[in-house]
Amino acid sequence: MIANQVQTQLECLYGIGLEQKVGDYLINKNEALSYINTPAQTTIPKELFLVRRSEEQDTVEVALFLDHTLIDNLSAHNPFESINDTNFSDFCIMIEGVSHFVYYLWKAQQKRNITQLEMELQAEIDKFLMLYFFLRSDKNPVYVQQLFRALFDDFHLLDKLTEEQIGRYSTASSLASRYCYNLQKTFQEKQDLTEFIQEIRLFYHLGQQQKLERISL
Repeated sequence: MIANQVQTQLECLYGIGLEQKVGDYLINKNEALSYINTPAQTTIPKELFLVRRSEEQDTVEVALFLDHTLIDNLSAHNPFESINDTNFSDFCIMIEGVSHFVYYLWKAQQKRNITQLEMELQAEIDKFLMLYFFLRSDKNPVYVQQLFRALFDDFHLLDKLTEEQIGRYSTASSLASRYCYNLQKTFQEKQDLTEFIQEIRLFYHLGQQQKLERISL
């Protein structure tokens, strides 16, 4: 399953490990709508990471919705074989969803709090890292050159978002763009993969305020 492959890649990047596999937490649209108690005719995004708290049992349930058209497309055009215009967008969406799943559960495993901005920021960085490393190894100069523009300039926010959501997504994209640009620039200058990995793993372990401070350095 491609979603599980994405999880494995993220865990390898950050040197972490989860017992849970995202493939076991995927739900369909009807289940997602039921999860958020929304009418069946409601239009929802292709990806939703869902968290439901039960105060009575003091537990948290998580689930990930990925639209069947996205899953079908990536199954037919496997991004781990080649990334192109056919699968680029859907692959980014899948990475974002799996990133949320991994980061949320890893934080819970560490018994640390997490914010929505922190999750969105890390997801933007995860998309860049997954695609940057793959496209470098794929020797596809066109996509490497266009990666920043595709991820951080040409993205489109969904309709009907609240001002708070728009602000959060825009802030996360801006911060991630700055961090990833500096990360790529340093790597190109030094060509030191060990230092690169040390940096992204350090960043992953930081809390939101520490991440914001590190980006501002």
